[in-house]
Amino acid sequence: MESENFLITDYKKVWTHFGKTEETVDKDVKIIKNWIKSNHYFPEIPDDIMIQHFLTNCNFSIERTKQCLDMYYAVRIVVPEMYNYTNPTSSYMAAAYELILCCPLPRLTDQLERILFLKLNDGDLQMFNINKAMALVYNNVSEVRIWEDLTLGDKIVGDLKDMKIGHVKKIFPSDVRKLGFILENVWNLKIKEIHFFNVPRYAEKVIKLCKTLFNKKLGEKIFVHNSIEDIYKIVPKEILPKEYGGNEKSLQELNDIWLKKMKQYEDRFTKLENMDINNFIRPEFGSSDISGYFGNYMKLEME
Repeated sequence: MESENFLITDYKKVWTHFGKTEETVDKDVKIIKNWIKSNHYFPEIPDDIMIQHFLTNCNFSIERTKQCLDMYYAVRIVVPEMYNYTNPTSSYMAAAYELILCCPLPRLTDQLERILFLKLNDGDLQMFNINKAMALVYNNVSEVRIWEDLTLGDKIVGDLKDMKIGHVKKIFPSDVRKLGFILENVWNLKIKEIHFFNVPRYAEKVIKLCKTLFNKKLGEKIFVHNSIEDIYKIVPKEILPKEYGGNEKSLQELNDIWLKKMKQYEDRFTKLENMDINNFIRPEFGSSDISGYFGNYMKLEME
């Protein structure tokens, strides 16, 4: 399997689910693009492929797509630690790639959903950085998928067998709230379910924290299972990595191929890092208001 052909998808089937054709999708893309061009605060004019991705994720709601595209850029102002120095080719991300296996599985489910598989490696805990870990999962992986993937949603599956108490000690409520802010404002409609298995008792506290601090709708999508056998009831066994009973390459092999794929997008990540977003100000939702909203969000359930 080459990285160029890693993700298998079917644009036509996905769009048919929404009663869309290539022609009607193009019309929606033009609506969004014209709106962006009329609002000069955007730091770039997104490519048609990028707009198609957000339209699909937002169930072809024009207004929701506008909001998510807006937040795709604005969120970089309020949580820069999740986006700065996250180029897949940079030394800053090297430890994250060694400590976390994270890749979308190549084949879709019958429901045209993508499985995002996560596993912590048994590595040097001193190198574990929660911001870089979250950046890997919800910045780097998601960014590449914008350009190469189209689905009816994601199911996230996490094997926490090698999660140590040292990992838990490095995860704070504020980190969970930051993650929740990004998921709820940029990617929420895309996430269908989140499943964890092989969960140590001390790791259950982190999951409980997520369920508590995420909004109710997202928190209710999180489930804990006793073993991989429970996952077979949720995900077709054959599309899983071979060490989990599936027919795919091992998770390490898949992860290595996916990492190669992400590094092919070095120019895109460099552009994002150098993008001038300081002047990203909406007339009705200025950057100061974004920061204020984020501050209120962080405070909401931390008190």
